[in-house]
Amino acid sequence: MKTATKTFKDGELIYARGDESRWAFELLEGSVEIIGQGNDGGDDGPKVLARLKAGEMFGEMGVIDASPRTNTARARGQVTVRAIGKDEFLKRVESDPNTALKVMTKLAKRMRGQEGSLIPAEVWRETTAKLPVPLDTGVNVTPTPRLGRAIPPNLIGERKSNLFERLLDTVVKDKTRRPGKKAKAPTPGDIQILVCLIRDDYENMQRKLLVEALSGIPGVRVEMIEREFSRFVPGVTDANAFNNDDTVKRINREGRAWLAERNADLLIWGQMEPTGRNTELHFVTVASSPGERPGRFTVLNTLYLPIDFYNEWQPLIRACVLAAIDPRSFAQGRILRSALPAVAQGGRALGLDPSAAMEAHERAAILFCYGNAAALCAQLEGDRAWYQTAADAWRMAIDLYGNADSAVLGQLYQQLGLVLQIIAERTNDTDTLENAADAYRRALVHISRRKQPADWGLMKYRLGCVLYKIDMAAGDDNALREAIHACQSARQVFNRYTHPIRWSEISNTLAQILQVYGDNARSVPVLEYAVKCCAAALQVRTPDTAPLQWAAIQNTLGSALFLLAKHTGEWEYMRQSSDAFRYALTIYKDHGAGKMAIITERNLHRAEKQIQTSAEKHVVEPVWAQSFNVSEPEFDDGISPFLNGFDDETDGISRVA
Repeated sequence: MKTATKTFKDGELIYARGDESRWAFELLEGSVEIIGQGNDGGDDGPKVLARLKAGEMFGEMGVIDASPRTNTARARGQVTVRAIGKDEFLKRVESDPNTALKVMTKLAKRMRGQEGSLIPAEVWRETTAKLPVPLDTGVNVTPTPRLGRAIPPNLIGERKSNLFERLLDTVVKDKTRRPGKKAKAPTPGDIQILVCLIRDDYENMQRKLLVEALSGIPGVRVEMIEREFSRFVPGVTDANAFNNDDTVKRINREGRAWLAERNADLLIWGQMEPTGRNTELHFVTVASSPGERPGRFTVLNTLYLPIDFYNEWQPLIRACVLAAIDPRSFAQGRILRSALPAVAQGGRALGLDPSAAMEAHERAAILFCYGNAAALCAQLEGDRAWYQTAADAWRMAIDLYGNADSAVLGQLYQQLGLVLQIIAERTNDTDTLENAADAYRRALVHISRRKQPADWGLMKYRLGCVLYKIDMAAGDDNALREAIHACQSARQVFNRYTHPIRWSEISNTLAQILQVYGDNARSVPVLEYAVKCCAAALQVRTPDTAPLQWAAIQNTLGSALFLLAKHTGEWEYMRQSSDAFRYALTIYKDHGAGKMAIITERNLHRAEKQIQTSAEKHVVEPVWAQSFNVSEPEFDDGISPFLNGFDDETDGISRVA
């Protein structure tokens, strides 16, 4: 039998000291005590060495070295375990990384003493003698030998180090790192670009031209890899490869593994276009959050270069390659800031007007890439004109694509919407806000919730934010209703348990929209739902971990309670509103958020004035006839200051209800 599930009652022995080691055990439910002899087998009697919880493994070391049990395992309460036979367990160690990691960690703890010292020499010899190729250790060898390196090559040939050799090497080489944990790569200073072999580039001429075009950029190192990326990802050369979500995931997974090997920042791979006229280049960059900044490159971005391109292509190539990099350090950010805008300006002519000799989709791809570069230039320089350049490039790309490539169109509309939203917020232009909302709606037509849930959810959230601002500017209740629906949809993707921070942001935004709509419609249930959204968001945000965000939610809560008191006549709501404003004001003052403190203090004053008025006189006129006025809290749409140019205190539009 390979595996079996067994149950034990409280106090029942799972195995005893001296038993034959035939099974390894994985604890599924309950707790297990590992009992050994005190003082290493002395006369102090049995001693509880460890208490195991569900998910832990025990009894595996005896299976590995075929020795009798050295300790006793006893059930503590009702216990369920999975017993794994010796042969099956050894297969898992070789094939399953999770099982191997557990064994490696356990062996590392056995090798080290309580103070981190290595095992005694005799234990060392006993352990290493059981390796597939024993290590050459003499009688007087110290317990820090050269692991696996003293073996004559003719004994092992090209054999890779086995599990235990790698473990032992790791433990001896680095005493400070936990066994099984990968060393953290050093923070990069320069930017490193890897260029793979280009498929069907038989004389390697196009790759050499590409490397020459990228050489000479200060702070940028270019390395050629003698591997062809397309050979490692099945189906990547198919015509519809990038419409296959599984293929895209494999490309990212494989490419990022190559980048991690060399601690590099960008991988360039590609192939000769089937007609032999152009070189088709693709990029894999380090992982980044989906949809967070306009101009981000993905696997869907393609840069077409004519065969044996001339020098005038060099600025465009440099601009697109640099823009594809997500900086991982301040040093890399400075390199991009000093190099990218100049080369992007030099490549503007070709970037906005690609060669007419190219096909429509090839020119569209170049426009897409150059638009990305322009968007990043805008973020680096804070120049709004670059955002307009990016929007123009993407609009031309959309016209050229038509409906030929749904996945690329979805990304294009997504990027266009982000840039238009930034432009509209900086210019207070309602028409541009409408255009941003239209771009988000079109992006959602091409982005699949099932295949791209994060991008889909972000587009829904962005759409809700833009529609809310349209209402603030134009007073459009239809926009509010659509905004509520969009934010509700986004909360279905970013839920409280998998994306708590994003969920709390969306909940706060939804509460702001609901209170405005509830006030306009005089709907008490809508206002009550706004209060519930704030209360739920406050369970994630705390004044200790995210004080300004917590204060923003308290401000929204105060406004919702104020309006609830207005429409119900329940003055307890007004007292709660005052408390919420007071909490927010304290945080804003403590953290120097001056403008938000002014708005919140004004709202607090109005709430306290209403409380004082209601205490001084009994209400004679109907509640609805009284005068209420509260400032809407600053709108936090989740866009970082780096993206939209707003500072931390003014991320939105103030509104008087």
